[in-house]
Amino acid sequence: MKIKKSNHPSTLKFSIIPLLIFAIAPIYASVSDVNESTTEARAVDFTPFDKFLEASDDFNALSAGDSIFEQMGRKYRGDAGFNALKSKLTAADFLAKQMESQLKNATGRQILSVSDEIFDKGKNVRQGKSLMVAPAKSFYDTSAVLFSKPLKIDGTGDDEKTFLGKYYDLKLRVMTSSIAKAGQALAIAEPSFKGTHDYVLVLPLLHASDKKSFDISILPLWMRQPEQLDVFSDLCLLHFGLPFHAMMMAGKASAARQEKFSELEFYRTAARKCGTSHVNTAVDCMLMAINCVPDKNPDMVINLQFEIVQLWLDSKNNALAAGQASQISDAFPNHERAGKAIWLYYYALSRDNNAEEILANIDTAITDKRCESYKANLMYIKWWALRRQRNETAKTEALEYELLTQYGNNPMVAPIMLSRCMDLLAKQDYNGTYAQLNELLEKFPSTDAAVQAKKMSDKLKTAQNVK
Repeated sequence: MKIKKSNHPSTLKFSIIPLLIFAIAPIYASVSDVNESTTEARAVDFTPFDKFLEASDDFNALSAGDSIFEQMGRKYRGDAGFNALKSKLTAADFLAKQMESQLKNATGRQILSVSDEIFDKGKNVRQGKSLMVAPAKSFYDTSAVLFSKPLKIDGTGDDEKTFLGKYYDLKLRVMTSSIAKAGQALAIAEPSFKGTHDYVLVLPLLHASDKKSFDISILPLWMRQPEQLDVFSDLCLLHFGLPFHAMMMAGKASAARQEKFSELEFYRTAARKCGTSHVNTAVDCMLMAINCVPDKNPDMVINLQFEIVQLWLDSKNNALAAGQASQISDAFPNHERAGKAIWLYYYALSRDNNAEEILANIDTAITDKRCESYKANLMYIKWWALRRQRNETAKTEALEYELLTQYGNNPMVAPIMLSRCMDLLAKQDYNGTYAQLNELLEKFPSTDAAVQAKKMSDKLKTAQNVK
């Protein structure tokens, strides 16, 4: 963790983000520490700690770091910020132990199950049993509030700031390594378990921010390889719903492979990977892609925004699709694709069964020159809305006539023809109904309306013996 300096030369700020819903009281120095002024005055030697870190000897580095941190604790025992830092370290350790404990307990249960199978003549006693391990994201979510609060420590020198950053990262690395080992053990005991990386990510993500990802040095060494970073990237995206951190992990993996990396292309690909099953994250990806567009190129921006509309439509979030389409036409009123955005707005409203909103302004859209290519579609949507309202018979019939006259060879009018058949049937004009159904079947045999028309025609022919 890098320690940032504040505007005040003697103030230390941390931006440590998320962990558990419990209050951990600050850890204050004991009464016996008051008389240790001699120890406090002694200069701290950071050299052994730094040498152990450089040698990747985390075990001895932690021992040396604990000693230095304890000495600093006595020195800053009255500092609320330092005590809050100690509390967050305690909280991180508590969370790590909670995850590690659940993974180890699940491993123990699986080992016992295997033993039971062996001594129960091969009976699969594990079948249908849950691992009873809470999802990693639940640990993340319940911890977010605590770690989102920044820390300040007053009065420390630059060397102490540097040490605190290195020491904090070391503590996190030790914790994530222990979690990884527990996860690997469970994966061996139960091969279907694939969640080791999920749990390892919890603490790093809790110590990240919306604008800055975590340093991969707090991950176990073997998990810093490009292939492992790719796994972390997918989990940040699909399990935690954090596309920025997914992009950062993918970028580090590409850098390790010495490959070119495009944030814009990553976010577009990530949105497709999310699909409708993670549509909110997919939309977040597209919004981040828009922010990456060079010089805010309007053609590229509007293309990405249309992709957002389609994401909402595909996921049946039709009101959100309408809102996004409206944003496009408002932001780019003179763009050549503004007409498409206006049509998509009304189309999304029809998918949302919002006839009232459609009829409020669609006449303006129908006569808008920007919508000339979509005039027939807009007229059809208006017809659909009028039919839904059921109180504008004259307007509906006039519009039907206009649509059938102008666009009679367009499959779009097949539902209109079918609705006319229903009207004739309601008037008990069976011959007229049968003739209209046959016309529909001949002109548009591949439409959904034709499927219904065939059923109606067969029933009508049987019931009335119409030829």
